[in-house]
Amino acid sequence: MSNTTKVVRYINEARSQGIQILPPDVNASLDNFTASGNSIRFGLAAIKGIGQSAVTSIIEARNSGGPFSSTFDFTERVDSRAVNKRVLEGLIRAGAFDSLNRSRSRLFAAIDSAIDSGQRLQRSRASGQTDLFGALSASMPAVDPPLPNVPEWAHHELLKGEKETLGFYISGHPLSGYEAALNDFADADVDRLTGQNHGTVVALGGVVMELSVRTTKKGDRFGLFQLEDQFGSVKVVAWPDVFSRANGVMQNDAAVLVRGRLEIDDGGAMTIIAEEIQSLENIRERCARTVVLHFNVDSIDEMKLERLYSLLDSNRGECGVIFEVKLADGSTARVQPNHLVRIKVTPSLTSSIRGILPDCNVELLVQKASSAAR
Repeated sequence: MSNTTKVVRYINEARSQGIQILPPDVNASLDNFTASGNSIRFGLAAIKGIGQSAVTSIIEARNSGGPFSSTFDFTERVDSRAVNKRVLEGLIRAGAFDSLNRSRSRLFAAIDSAIDSGQRLQRSRASGQTDLFGALSASMPAVDPPLPNVPEWAHHELLKGEKETLGFYISGHPLSGYEAALNDFADADVDRLTGQNHGTVVALGGVVMELSVRTTKKGDRFGLFQLEDQFGSVKVVAWPDVFSRANGVMQNDAAVLVRGRLEIDDGGAMTIIAEEIQSLENIRERCARTVVLHFNVDSIDEMKLERLYSLLDSNRGECGVIFEVKLADGSTARVQPNHLVRIKVTPSLTSSIRGILPDCNVELLVQKASSAAR
Protein backbone atom coordinates (compact mmCIF):
# COMPACT_ATOMS: atom_id res chain seq x y z
CA MET A 1 0.00 0.00 0.00
CA SER A 2 2.93 2.36 0.56
CA ASN A 3 4.16 2.00 -3.05
CA THR A 4 1.66 3.76 -5.33
CA THR A 5 3.56 2.77 -8.49
CA LYS A 6 3.26 -0.93 -7.67
CA VAL A 7 -0.38 -0.54 -6.64
CA VAL A 8 -1.18 1.03 -10.02
CA ARG A 9 0.68 -1.74 -11.86
CA TYR A 10 -1.08 -4.52 -9.93
CA ILE A 11 -4.50 -2.91 -10.33
CA ASN A 12 -4.04 -2.58 -14.10
CA GLU A 13 -2.90 -6.20 -14.26
CA ALA A 14 -5.94 -7.30 -12.25
CA ARG A 15 -8.31 -5.32 -14.45
CA SER A 16 -6.75 -6.82 -17.58
CA GLN A 17 -7.73 -10.23 -16.21
CA GLY A 18 -11.33 -9.17 -15.63
CA ILE A 19 -10.97 -8.62 -11.89
CA GLN A 20 -13.02 -5.66 -10.69
CA ILE A 21 -11.37 -3.17 -8.33
CA LEU A 22 -13.86 -1.92 -5.75
CA PRO A 23 -13.49 1.39 -3.88
CA PRO A 24 -13.01 1.50 -0.12
CA ASP A 25 -16.27 1.20 1.83
CA VAL A 26 -16.86 1.98 5.51
CA ASN A 27 -19.28 -0.96 5.64
CA ALA A 28 -17.23 -3.51 3.71
CA SER A 29 -13.50 -2.72 3.80
CA LEU A 30 -10.99 -4.06 6.28
CA ASP A 31 -7.66 -2.38 6.87
CA ASN A 32 -5.89 -4.01 3.90
CA PHE A 33 -6.92 -5.01 0.38
CA THR A 34 -9.28 -7.99 0.48
CA ALA A 35 -10.72 -10.41 -2.07
CA SER A 36 -14.48 -10.42 -2.54
CA GLY A 37 -15.71 -12.95 -5.10
CA ASN A 38 -14.08 -11.95 -8.40
CA SER A 39 -13.26 -8.49 -7.05
CA ILE A 40 -10.63 -6.80 -4.92
CA ARG A 41 -11.76 -4.27 -2.36
CA PHE A 42 -9.58 -1.31 -1.34
CA GLY A 43 -8.65 -1.31 2.32
CA LEU A 44 -9.34 1.66 4.56
CA ALA A 45 -5.66 1.95 5.46
CA ALA A 46 -4.91 2.55 1.76
CA ILE A 47 -6.60 5.96 1.99
CA LYS A 48 -4.01 8.69 2.44
CA GLY A 49 -4.25 10.48 5.76
CA ILE A 50 -6.28 7.73 7.45
CA GLY A 51 -4.19 6.47 10.35
CA GLN A 52 -4.31 2.97 11.79
CA SER A 53 -6.09 4.19 14.93
CA ALA A 54 -8.91 5.59 12.80
CA VAL A 55 -9.16 2.37 10.79
CA THR A 56 -9.26 0.29 13.96
CA SER A 57 -11.97 2.49 15.49
CA ILE A 58 -14.12 2.28 12.34
CA ILE A 59 -13.92 -1.51 12.15
CA GLU A 60 -14.56 -1.91 15.90
CA ALA A 61 -17.66 0.32 15.75
CA ARG A 62 -18.97 -1.57 12.72
CA ASN A 63 -18.37 -4.96 14.33
CA SER A 64 -20.09 -3.98 17.56
CA GLY A 65 -23.03 -1.99 16.20
CA GLY A 66 -23.54 -3.28 12.67
CA PRO A 67 -23.28 -1.42 9.36
CA PHE A 68 -23.35 2.37 9.38
CA SER A 69 -26.51 3.95 7.99
CA SER A 70 -25.21 7.49 7.37
CA THR A 71 -22.32 9.84 8.06
CA PHE A 72 -24.21 11.02 11.15
CA ASP A 73 -24.54 7.46 12.41
CA PHE A 74 -20.84 7.03 11.62
CA THR A 75 -19.68 10.06 13.64
CA GLU A 76 -21.95 9.15 16.54
CA ARG A 77 -20.54 5.63 16.85
CA VAL A 78 -16.86 5.92 15.87
CA ASP A 79 -14.52 7.31 18.51
CA SER A 80 -14.27 11.04 17.74
CA ARG A 81 -10.72 11.10 19.12
CA ALA A 82 -9.62 8.89 16.21
CA VAL A 83 -11.83 10.21 13.41
CA ASN A 84 -11.67 13.97 12.86
CA LYS A 85 -12.73 16.28 10.03
CA ARG A 86 -9.67 15.50 7.91
CA VAL A 87 -10.34 11.76 8.14
CA LEU A 88 -13.99 12.19 7.20
CA GLU A 89 -13.03 14.36 4.23
CA GLY A 90 -10.63 11.68 3.00
CA LEU A 91 -13.22 8.91 3.37
CA ILE A 92 -15.82 10.85 1.39
CA ARG A 93 -13.46 11.90 -1.41
CA ALA A 94 -12.20 8.30 -1.71
CA GLY A 95 -15.78 7.09 -2.19
CA ALA A 96 -15.93 5.16 1.08
CA PHE A 97 -19.50 6.42 1.77
CA ASP A 98 -20.84 5.88 -1.77
CA SER A 99 -22.83 2.82 -0.67
CA LEU A 100 -24.76 5.07 1.76
CA ASN A 101 -25.16 8.12 -0.45
CA ARG A 102 -23.86 8.59 -3.98
CA SER A 103 -23.58 12.38 -3.69
CA ARG A 104 -20.10 13.05 -2.36
CA SER A 105 -20.62 16.82 -2.60
CA ARG A 106 -23.66 16.71 -0.28
CA LEU A 107 -21.87 14.44 2.19
CA PHE A 108 -18.87 16.77 2.11
CA ALA A 109 -21.04 19.82 2.74
CA ALA A 110 -22.50 18.13 5.84
CA ILE A 111 -19.16 17.19 7.44
CA ASP A 112 -19.14 19.91 10.11
CA SER A 113 -22.74 19.17 11.06
CA ALA A 114 -22.07 15.43 11.28
CA ILE A 115 -18.94 15.88 13.39
CA ASP A 116 -20.66 18.31 15.77
CA SER A 117 -23.59 15.92 16.17
CA GLY A 118 -21.29 12.97 16.83
CA GLN A 119 -19.09 14.76 19.33
CA ARG A 120 -22.11 16.12 21.18
CA LEU A 121 -23.68 12.68 21.53
CA GLN A 122 -20.40 11.05 22.55
CA ARG A 123 -19.80 13.68 25.25
CA SER A 124 -23.32 13.12 26.52
CA ARG A 125 -22.76 9.38 26.73
CA ALA A 126 -19.42 9.82 28.44
CA SER A 127 -20.93 12.04 31.13
CA GLY A 128 -23.90 9.76 31.67
CA GLN A 129 -26.34 12.47 30.72
CA THR A 130 -29.52 11.96 28.74
CA ASP A 131 -31.45 14.51 26.79
CA LEU A 132 -34.76 16.13 27.73
CA PHE A 133 -36.77 13.15 26.59
CA GLY A 134 -34.59 10.57 28.31
CA ALA A 135 -35.24 6.95 27.59
CA LEU A 136 -38.09 7.77 25.20
CA SER A 137 -35.77 9.29 22.61
CA ALA A 138 -33.32 6.43 23.05
CA SER A 139 -36.01 3.98 22.00
CA MET A 140 -36.95 5.96 18.89
CA PRO A 141 -35.08 5.56 15.59
CA ALA A 142 -32.66 8.39 14.95
CA VAL A 143 -33.55 10.79 12.15
CA ASP A 144 -30.61 12.46 10.45
CA PRO A 145 -30.92 16.09 9.39
CA PRO A 146 -31.26 16.55 5.62
CA LEU A 147 -28.04 16.91 3.68
CA PRO A 148 -27.34 20.33 2.14
CA ASN A 149 -28.80 20.60 -1.35
CA VAL A 150 -25.62 21.36 -3.28
CA PRO A 151 -24.71 20.35 -6.86
CA GLU A 152 -22.73 17.18 -7.37
CA TRP A 153 -19.06 17.62 -8.19
CA ALA A 154 -18.06 17.45 -11.82
CA HIS A 155 -16.68 14.09 -12.93
CA HIS A 156 -13.11 15.40 -13.09
CA GLU A 157 -13.43 16.67 -9.51
CA LEU A 158 -14.62 13.24 -8.34
CA LEU A 159 -11.65 11.63 -10.05
CA LYS A 160 -9.26 14.23 -8.62
CA GLY A 161 -10.49 13.40 -5.11
CA GLU A 162 -9.91 9.70 -5.69
CA LYS A 163 -6.43 10.32 -7.04
CA GLU A 164 -5.44 12.51 -4.09
CA THR A 165 -6.75 10.10 -1.45
CA LEU A 166 -5.98 6.74 -3.07
CA GLY A 167 -3.18 7.57 -5.47
CA PHE A 168 -5.33 6.01 -8.18
CA TYR A 169 -8.50 6.66 -10.14
CA ILE A 170 -11.19 4.15 -9.12
CA SER A 171 -14.47 5.16 -10.79
CA GLY A 172 -12.91 6.14 -14.11
CA HIS A 173 -9.92 7.89 -15.62
CA PRO A 174 -9.45 11.39 -17.05
CA LEU A 175 -8.41 9.79 -20.35
CA SER A 176 -11.69 7.92 -20.68
CA GLY A 177 -13.50 9.23 -23.72
CA TYR A 178 -10.27 9.97 -25.57
CA GLU A 179 -9.72 6.41 -26.80
CA ALA A 180 -10.33 7.30 -30.46
CA ALA A 181 -7.98 10.28 -30.27
CA LEU A 182 -5.24 8.25 -28.58
CA ASN A 183 -5.64 5.52 -31.17
CA ASP A 184 -5.17 8.11 -33.93
CA PHE A 185 -2.37 10.19 -32.45
CA ALA A 186 -0.48 8.26 -29.75
CA ASP A 187 2.09 5.58 -30.55
CA ALA A 188 3.16 4.79 -26.98
CA ASP A 189 2.07 4.82 -23.35
CA VAL A 190 4.11 4.97 -20.14
CA ASP A 191 4.23 1.18 -19.87
CA ARG A 192 5.62 0.79 -23.41
CA LEU A 193 8.28 3.48 -22.97
CA THR A 194 10.54 0.91 -21.31
CA GLY A 195 10.95 -0.81 -24.65
CA GLN A 196 12.01 2.36 -26.48
CA ASN A 197 15.56 3.56 -27.16
CA HIS A 198 17.19 6.78 -26.09
CA GLY A 199 16.43 9.49 -28.65
CA THR A 200 13.26 7.91 -29.99
CA VAL A 201 10.48 10.36 -30.83
CA VAL A 202 7.26 9.24 -29.15
CA ALA A 203 3.71 10.54 -28.89
CA LEU A 204 1.62 9.69 -25.85
CA GLY A 205 -1.45 11.01 -24.11
CA GLY A 206 -1.86 11.67 -20.43
CA VAL A 207 -2.86 14.06 -17.70
CA VAL A 208 -0.63 16.94 -16.60
CA MET A 209 0.40 16.55 -12.97
CA GLU A 210 2.74 18.51 -10.68
CA LEU A 211 3.29 21.31 -13.18
CA SER A 212 6.18 23.59 -12.28
CA VAL A 213 6.99 26.76 -14.24
CA ARG A 214 10.60 27.88 -14.05
CA THR A 215 12.85 30.50 -15.63
CA THR A 216 16.06 30.04 -17.60
CA LYS A 217 19.15 32.17 -17.01
CA LYS A 218 18.02 34.31 -19.94
CA GLY A 219 14.68 34.95 -18.24
CA ASP A 220 12.60 32.68 -20.49
CA ARG A 221 9.94 30.51 -18.88
CA PHE A 222 9.83 26.74 -19.31
CA GLY A 223 7.72 23.99 -17.79
CA LEU A 224 8.29 20.69 -15.98
CA PHE A 225 5.51 18.23 -15.24
CA GLN A 226 4.59 14.59 -14.85
CA LEU A 227 2.52 13.13 -17.68
CA GLU A 228 0.32 10.42 -16.21
CA ASP A 229 -1.70 7.77 -18.02
CA GLN A 230 -3.38 4.54 -16.87
CA PHE A 231 -0.01 2.82 -16.45
CA GLY A 232 2.13 5.36 -14.64
CA SER A 233 3.85 8.67 -15.22
CA VAL A 234 6.89 10.12 -16.96
CA LYS A 235 8.70 13.44 -16.56
CA VAL A 236 8.21 15.98 -19.37
CA VAL A 237 10.31 19.08 -20.04
CA ALA A 238 8.83 21.85 -22.18
CA TRP A 239 11.60 24.31 -23.07
CA PRO A 240 10.68 27.98 -23.72
CA ASP A 241 9.70 27.67 -27.40
CA VAL A 242 7.34 24.74 -26.74
CA PHE A 243 6.15 26.27 -23.46
CA SER A 244 5.16 29.54 -25.16
CA ARG A 245 3.05 27.69 -27.74
CA ALA A 246 1.41 25.36 -25.19
CA ASN A 247 1.07 27.74 -22.25
CA GLY A 248 -2.73 27.78 -22.43
CA VAL A 249 -2.91 23.99 -22.74
CA MET A 250 -0.33 23.01 -20.14
CA GLN A 251 -2.31 23.08 -16.89
CA ASN A 252 -2.62 20.67 -14.00
CA ASP A 253 -5.24 17.95 -14.59
CA ALA A 254 -5.44 18.79 -18.32
CA ALA A 255 -5.61 15.85 -20.75
CA VAL A 256 -2.91 16.42 -23.38
CA LEU A 257 -0.97 14.74 -26.17
CA VAL A 258 2.79 15.14 -25.89
CA ARG A 259 5.13 14.45 -28.80
CA GLY A 260 8.82 14.59 -28.04
CA ARG A 261 12.20 12.95 -27.75
CA LEU A 262 12.74 10.26 -25.14
CA GLU A 263 15.86 10.63 -23.02
CA ILE A 264 17.07 7.82 -20.75
CA ASP A 265 19.86 8.52 -18.25
CA ASP A 266 22.46 6.04 -17.00
CA GLY A 267 20.19 5.05 -14.13
CA GLY A 268 17.30 4.24 -16.44
CA ALA A 269 15.20 7.30 -15.52
CA MET A 270 13.15 8.53 -18.48
CA THR A 271 12.35 12.09 -19.55
CA ILE A 272 10.48 13.35 -22.59
CA ILE A 273 11.79 16.58 -24.14
CA ALA A 274 8.56 17.94 -25.59
CA GLU A 275 8.42 19.15 -29.18
CA GLU A 276 4.67 19.67 -29.22
CA ILE A 277 1.89 19.66 -26.62
CA GLN A 278 -1.77 19.66 -27.64
CA SER A 279 -5.02 19.41 -25.74
CA LEU A 280 -6.78 16.09 -26.30
CA GLU A 281 -10.11 17.92 -26.21
CA ASN A 282 -11.50 17.97 -29.76
CA ILE A 283 -8.08 17.06 -31.19
CA ARG A 284 -9.66 14.83 -33.84
CA GLU A 285 -11.83 17.72 -35.05
CA ARG A 286 -8.89 20.13 -35.06
CA CYS A 287 -6.70 17.77 -37.05
CA ALA A 288 -9.34 16.41 -39.41
CA ARG A 289 -8.45 16.85 -43.07
CA THR A 290 -11.57 15.23 -44.55
CA VAL A 291 -15.08 14.56 -43.26
CA VAL A 292 -16.97 11.63 -44.75
CA LEU A 293 -20.75 11.67 -44.28
CA HIS A 294 -22.23 8.19 -44.56
CA PHE A 295 -26.02 7.93 -45.05
CA ASN A 296 -28.71 6.00 -46.91
CA VAL A 297 -30.17 7.51 -50.05
CA ASP A 298 -33.71 7.16 -48.69
CA SER A 299 -32.83 9.35 -45.69
CA ILE A 300 -32.16 12.42 -47.83
CA ASP A 301 -34.50 14.66 -49.82
CA GLU A 302 -34.15 17.99 -51.56
CA MET A 303 -35.09 20.02 -48.49
CA LYS A 304 -32.63 18.17 -46.23
CA LEU A 305 -29.92 18.47 -48.85
CA GLU A 306 -30.46 22.22 -49.03
CA ARG A 307 -30.29 22.49 -45.23
CA LEU A 308 -27.13 20.39 -45.21
CA TYR A 309 -25.39 22.56 -47.81
CA SER A 310 -26.45 25.70 -45.95
CA LEU A 311 -25.03 24.29 -42.70
CA LEU A 312 -21.72 23.37 -44.30
CA ASP A 313 -21.49 26.75 -46.01
CA SER A 314 -21.91 28.54 -42.68
CA ASN A 315 -19.02 26.54 -41.17
CA ARG A 316 -16.27 27.24 -43.65
CA GLY A 317 -12.75 26.07 -42.96
CA GLU A 318 -9.94 23.92 -44.36
CA CYS A 319 -11.49 20.45 -44.11
CA GLY A 320 -12.75 18.65 -47.21
CA VAL A 321 -16.15 16.94 -47.43
CA ILE A 322 -17.19 13.65 -49.04
CA PHE A 323 -20.65 12.06 -49.17
CA GLU A 324 -20.86 8.26 -49.14
CA VAL A 325 -24.44 7.38 -50.04
CA LYS A 326 -25.75 3.84 -49.77
CA LEU A 327 -28.10 3.26 -52.70
CA ALA A 328 -31.22 1.14 -52.86
CA ASP A 329 -29.43 -1.72 -54.62
CA GLY A 330 -26.85 -1.94 -51.83
CA SER A 331 -24.05 -0.23 -53.73
CA THR A 332 -22.33 2.91 -52.45
CA ALA A 333 -21.88 6.17 -54.33
CA ARG A 334 -18.99 8.37 -53.28
CA VAL A 335 -19.78 12.01 -54.04
CA GLN A 336 -17.47 14.96 -53.54
CA PRO A 337 -19.14 18.38 -53.53
CA ASN A 338 -17.59 21.38 -55.19
CA HIS A 339 -13.93 21.58 -54.16
CA LEU A 340 -14.63 25.00 -52.68
CA VAL A 341 -16.90 23.40 -50.07
CA ARG A 342 -14.47 23.16 -47.17
CA ILE A 343 -15.52 23.30 -43.54
CA LYS A 344 -14.32 23.80 -39.99
CA VAL A 345 -15.16 20.69 -37.97
CA THR A 346 -16.50 21.15 -34.45
CA PRO A 347 -18.58 18.95 -32.13
CA SER A 348 -21.43 21.43 -32.65
CA LEU A 349 -21.26 20.97 -36.43
CA THR A 350 -21.32 17.16 -36.24
CA SER A 351 -24.28 17.40 -33.86
CA SER A 352 -26.10 19.72 -36.29
CA ILE A 353 -25.42 17.33 -39.19
CA ARG A 354 -27.04 14.53 -37.23
CA GLY A 355 -29.93 16.87 -36.49
CA ILE A 356 -30.63 16.99 -40.23
CA LEU A 357 -29.72 13.35 -40.92
CA PRO A 358 -30.21 11.40 -37.65
CA ASP A 359 -28.76 8.18 -39.10
CA CYS A 360 -25.73 9.86 -40.63
CA ASN A 361 -22.34 8.49 -39.59
CA VAL A 362 -19.77 11.31 -39.45
CA GLU A 363 -16.28 9.91 -40.07
CA LEU A 364 -13.21 12.08 -39.49
CA LEU A 365 -10.10 11.34 -41.51
CA VAL A 366 -7.34 12.82 -39.39
CA GLN A 367 -3.71 13.69 -39.81
CA LYS A 368 -1.60 11.41 -37.66
CA ALA A 369 0.57 12.49 -34.73
CA SER A 370 3.85 12.52 -36.64
CA SER A 371 2.65 15.39 -38.83
CA ALA A 372 -0.28 16.86 -36.88
CA ALA A 373 -0.77 20.58 -37.33
CA ARG A 374 0.00 22.72 -34.33
